[in-house]
Amino acid sequence: MGNEGSKLKGLIIDKNAVEVNDFWALYNAESPTTCNEEGSDGQHLSIFKGELLVKGQLWAAQGPMERAIKNLMIYRHPYILKYMSTWDQSGQKHLATERVRPLSDVLAQQSPIQVCLGLRTILCSLIFLIEKALARHLNICTQSIYVTDKGSWRLAGFEYVWKAKDLSKEILELAHSFRQPLAIDSANGELGLEQFAFATLCEHILDNCGTASTPHVQEFRDYCSTHLKHQNIELRPKLSAVLLHPYFNHEFVLIHSFLFELPLKSVQERQQFFSNLIERLRCFDEQVVASQLASDLLSRMVLLDPTAQHCVTPYVLRTKTENGTTALFAPQTYLQYLLPHILKMFRLRDAQIRLILLDYFMEYVRLLSDEQLQSEILPHLQMGMNDTNDVLVAKTLRCLADLVPILGAATVLGGDRRRCFSDGRPHAAVSTDCSTPWQEPRSITPLMNGSAVDAVDYMVSGSPLPVESNVAPMPLRLSPDGGEDDKSVTNLSEKPLELSQGSCPDSSSDNADSSTSSAAHEQTLVNDEEEAWSDWDNTDELQRLHVKQEAMDELNLNNVETNSSTSTQATQPSLADSFRTACSSVSTDVKKTIPAPPPPSFNRQLIDDLSALDIQVQLTTPANRSEPAEFDFFKDMEPIIETKPASSDPEVVQIDASRFAATSMGSNGHDVDDAGDQGWGHDEDEDDVVWGSNGNQATNVA
Repeated sequence: MGNEGSKLKGLIIDKNAVEVNDFWALYNAESPTTCNEEGSDGQHLSIFKGELLVKGQLWAAQGPMERAIKNLMIYRHPYILKYMSTWDQSGQKHLATERVRPLSDVLAQQSPIQVCLGLRTILCSLIFLIEKALARHLNICTQSIYVTDKGSWRLAGFEYVWKAKDLSKEILELAHSFRQPLAIDSANGELGLEQFAFATLCEHILDNCGTASTPHVQEFRDYCSTHLKHQNIELRPKLSAVLLHPYFNHEFVLIHSFLFELPLKSVQERQQFFSNLIERLRCFDEQVVASQLASDLLSRMVLLDPTAQHCVTPYVLRTKTENGTTALFAPQTYLQYLLPHILKMFRLRDAQIRLILLDYFMEYVRLLSDEQLQSEILPHLQMGMNDTNDVLVAKTLRCLADLVPILGAATVLGGDRRRCFSDGRPHAAVSTDCSTPWQEPRSITPLMNGSAVDAVDYMVSGSPLPVESNVAPMPLRLSPDGGEDDKSVTNLSEKPLELSQGSCPDSSSDNADSSTSSAAHEQTLVNDEEEAWSDWDNTDELQRLHVKQEAMDELNLNNVETNSSTSTQATQPSLADSFRTACSSVSTDVKKTIPAPPPPSFNRQLIDDLSALDIQVQLTTPANRSEPAEFDFFKDMEPIIETKPASSDPEVVQIDASRFAATSMGSNGHDVDDAGDQGWGHDEDEDDVVWGSNGNQATNVA
């Protein structure tokens, strides 16, 4: 009350009046004064400009504008028009109040639940004014009621308010000409005039609004006409008793009244109320709940209550989605009723309120346009970056990161930006086909000392896996720290054999035997070197293989020449077949002396030496083709056959195959069990061949 006569600085008043009567003219105005409670840069006000001349003996002592200002300064209640300031200008009284509109202008748009809540609001203000403040209101009608921007009704008309002890019949007679005719009691007594006027007000509003869907509305209409307008003034109930009627005590009204009177409730009452509030609100239409309770559910008292933060706020600040979340409001309702309050709250300099809004930032930021984000959200987030509260700054940074994909980094961060990082991936790894799914990241460098199966599961770079199913898997190369000698992952016993057999499916049986013998021979040489430390140079390894191959070839050639001297006639293809059989038997004997490597632990074979994969197989010429083969590797190993002069009697020459092949069949056709294990076989009937101790020369004793 100490601000009487102080004019608001920078006040901007509209030129067009909202309402004009015999006492004043109502204008909308805006003050640039910062108001933390409203959460805006300016206050929206209503300005009442008093008329200079007012006729009537009732205002001879004090004009209506002066009396209204004095009473509004004295009687303060949440449901009474809120006084802000007053001043004199050009001989006129000016009264600034909260932004309101006359009820007659918005009554047609009021819903049944709004009407019920509004009548209850007026009833509560009258109970305070008459029963607690001991004052009398002589003009209760629609002209004395205003509606705020939030939809709440406010009691006005305080130019007709007198103290109870000052009220007299003379004042009633003087005020008779200014009062609403329907609100005047026929008895015209001092008692019960407020009950009669309130009943008339309720009947008028309920008749003009479709309130049939409101519970107990018809019962209340009967109650007004029967009890509040009773001819016997003493039988008219008090206004506090009217508040107990079921029309003012159904579920939604009780929730609304509790939220409004929250500062008066105890901690236990708040805990009990907030614990089941959401389930109670689900029984009503979300449009009604949002329109009437949005400001109350987002008030400071609710947001800062510990029980409400756990049981109410998550369901209010989140929106319903297609997957059926338990939120209270749909996105359309959220956008229409809750977002205006959230945008106002974002302007508050309250750290706790801002932290709550930042926790649910992505729930409402996606409902705002880019212009709203840039003008109403981004400046306040940037202001939070300069705060000394580390938690507030951390959450603000996360929200700014969420704004980057929406507004762009240039808008969010501002300033000069340049490219500091480049894409270091190989060009082949960057896929231009958007339809190809990225299955797993593939490493450019394979894992060391690991299997091929593990290498697929553990990748470290972003290059895609090959999608062609017919591409042969690339063997993993082990690290040069001794990994080449790991016997558990290196197995050469199967892969070269499979390649030699599968690469030439049309070859003859001779070439197949030759390739099999060559693969077995290479395996024998590799197994001989497993005990030694392997060399990293592939050239030295190939050189050792070449020397051993020449030594073995020379030994086989000498044996073939010695045995060929006992033969008289043979054709070149038969000798070649026998020689290949002999080479196969020698390789088999050598292979038996070396233990077989352990079975592989996985299907994909790892080959350490890449040169081992370079297997050359001679291709035979099919019967229907005339061109010769590419190259005969065994041409220089063919023995020289000496023939005797032809005689008169044809002589059949038989080649002893047992001398060349390690089989159990002797030259006479009898089975010899251990011939294959004792080296070259000999004739059982005639021991005409005796092998020397050195095994390099043979003596004929026949």
